[in-house]
Amino acid sequence: MDALARLDLTLANANRLALARLRPGDALDMHAEVERLKAWLGDDPRPGRFPAVTIERALRSFRLRGRPANPRELLLVCHGLTLGEDALMDDKKSFARLLETVGRNRNRRRFFRRLYRALMDCYFSRDPEAHGSDALRAFLESQLEFMTVTEFTPGWLATLKMHPALLDPGVAHEDAFENVGCLGIGADSWLVRNMVMSALTRAAGLDDPEFLDRLPALLLLLDTYPLHAGAGLKIILDRHGGKELQDDMLGEFAIGLWGNPWLAPQQWLCGDPARESVSGWLKKKLLGEFFGMLPGDERSKMRRLNFWELYTNDMTGLYFVLGQDAYASDELFRFRRHARGLIARFPAERRGMHACIMQFEHHHVVEFNSEGGAAYFYDSSRGMPSFYFGKGWIDVGAIGAQEIMQGTSRLSKPIRHLDGSLLTWEGKFAGELKASENAIAAFCIRYGCSREGPLIRPSSPEKYGREVWSVLLGWGYFYSAKEKAYLRRE
Repeated sequence: MDALARLDLTLANANRLALARLRPGDALDMHAEVERLKAWLGDDPRPGRFPAVTIERALRSFRLRGRPANPRELLLVCHGLTLGEDALMDDKKSFARLLETVGRNRNRRRFFRRLYRALMDCYFSRDPEAHGSDALRAFLESQLEFMTVTEFTPGWLATLKMHPALLDPGVAHEDAFENVGCLGIGADSWLVRNMVMSALTRAAGLDDPEFLDRLPALLLLLDTYPLHAGAGLKIILDRHGGKELQDDMLGEFAIGLWGNPWLAPQQWLCGDPARESVSGWLKKKLLGEFFGMLPGDERSKMRRLNFWELYTNDMTGLYFVLGQDAYASDELFRFRRHARGLIARFPAERRGMHACIMQFEHHHVVEFNSEGGAAYFYDSSRGMPSFYFGKGWIDVGAIGAQEIMQGTSRLSKPIRHLDGSLLTWEGKFAGELKASENAIAAFCIRYGCSREGPLIRPSSPEKYGREVWSVLLGWGYFYSAKEKAYLRRE
């Protein structure tokens, strides 16, 4: 038996043995074999990566010789087309010679695909306005016409054949997410950037209901492509403007990316109205979580939260001092995460005690987490509270937690959360803080009132309790039965 016959017999026996090992109806082994075959044929969307030093060596050789020494060197040069300050793509003569050499390999289909893929990666990673990009795009488009799609064609090539407009930077690609994924290009590609920015710009042009419906998908898009999250979030927040945030998702995403909006305003790339909107959302979120730690019934907790939410847009700072047990509580983990950078600690012996410090232009107010205790009002015109080690804007490290416990310094004015015959505690607090445009506007929105100059007219006064209208009395309003409204005393 000659050598050819023995080889034929050996292959036939191997095939019979492989088929015998496959269980009828079980396609798993066959599927694995198909995947191995596809990988061998080059279906992996990621091109082979070579060490940078190897690519640089091939580039130097190509520049010296004017031609590649071998097919491998040609592939390396294609991968390194845009590397360095003096990139080969910027050398018009060398670049043209490279494209001509690549074109001569078109009949070597598998090798040519690898060359094409390397050039395509360079094209998508380079600024489309940069020198040589137009010539490279023209080459890729012209060669794409000669490439056929078969059962074993790599996914990236099949996608490009079906959507050749992906090569055109002048085409909006906001609906091409799946296609871009098939190409397997990097997140720093101009195509990915255009895709993300086009989707965001298009959504920003929608009316409010449609824009808010698209918001979760837009945030998911930025989470998927974090390289463009900053520029994308700016578009979203500026589109949202100064409107109150209705969805926690946007606030959580923005703070997770840029940090606290009043501690680090320089990190916020959006306009001031949008930043203030997120700032107001965070203050309400923190106040809600802090007062949620209070003992007692839910109505008492909500009364305190409802009152301070009227003043959130007037707060210039918000800080917390927590007892040691707060750090052993899983329930307070979310609060501690939201209040990162805003927390100091009470001494170890003060377990179960927490305090909230609210800063205003003319006041500093300390609220404790006790049910019927006092809130301490500090008139800043009389000096800084004793628990500050510094002046003006503070950081958490400048709070003397032990000093807060004293609370009864000559600079503080304690007001208990007890209702009187004329005013509820909300009215007393309102009288101390006075009315502001922000607080009045928040009051009218929350309680469905219309404002006509010095007059505030409730739409349904019976809907709310005495504590709500006591706020207006504390601000210096009185009820006029004739007008069926609250009027401001001169």
